Amino acid sequence: MAEEEKIREHAKQAIKALTNKKKKWTERLRDFLWEFLIIVVAINLTLWFHNWNDKKHDRELEKDFLIGTRSDLNNIKNDLEFSLKAYQYTLDYYDSVWIQINEHRIDKAFVDTNSFHLINSRNFLYDNSRFENFKSSSYLRLIENDSLSRKITFLYSITLPTQELADKMIFDERRRDFITYIGSKNRINSFDDLYYVSDLLNLPEVQFQIKWQRRMLKERKIHKQQTIQEIEEVIKEIDQELKMRFNYEIKL
Repeated sequence: MAEEEKIREHAKQAIKALTNKKKKWTERLRDFLWEFLIIVVAINLTLWFHNWNDKKHDRELEKDFLIGTRSDLNNIKNDLEFSLKAYQYTLDYYDSVWIQINEHRIDKAFVDTNSFHLINSRNFLYDNSRFENFKSSSYLRLIENDSLSRKITFLYSITLPTQELADKMIFDERRRDFITYIGSKNRINSFDDLYYVSDLLNLPEVQFQIKWQRRMLKERKIHKQQTIQEIEEVIKEIDQELKMRFNYEIKL
């Protein structure tokens, strides 16, 4: 506002100089051009300052977003790694039961005591609020590294939603098939909450569920590992961008 007041004041002086009849026309023109030059310089300086200030603000937004997104992705990666460890017990159960079926030596105690693995779940969930807020504010354009911007967008728009949907679909299918082929046929014992799956392992439909779901979970394990690798690569690129453009290093 102070700059605008000064420009208006010089504009008044320019008009006054041009209309001052006490001076020769050459003097009036000289004074007018001088005031005009001051106005031009002042306007350009004001525009330069505003542009510089806007650019500085945009860089801060970009830097804060990259730092925050790195933290979010690291949390997602850690959750995926924990999920893999937790789900390995379920995979081990399926592997063991499938081996027992094929070798015709059923360990009833093991199969029934651990039958909860047939319906347990650990659905993939993640926090995308920072990315969505940044995107909805049209700030993704602030990320100067176009390749990095596209990789972050792909992660949040394709990879992570696909992982979330796949986990939900598989859990829903496992629960539905368990109810249809195992739970509804299971003998009930009022003294415990076990599913006596060992009694049904001779049924073709039950054997198929063990085989099919075992394969699906193994595929999900591979996909989760690939997602972890993709996240790690993006985190690495974010670290490089922060160091090169902002001289900022993440403290581990």
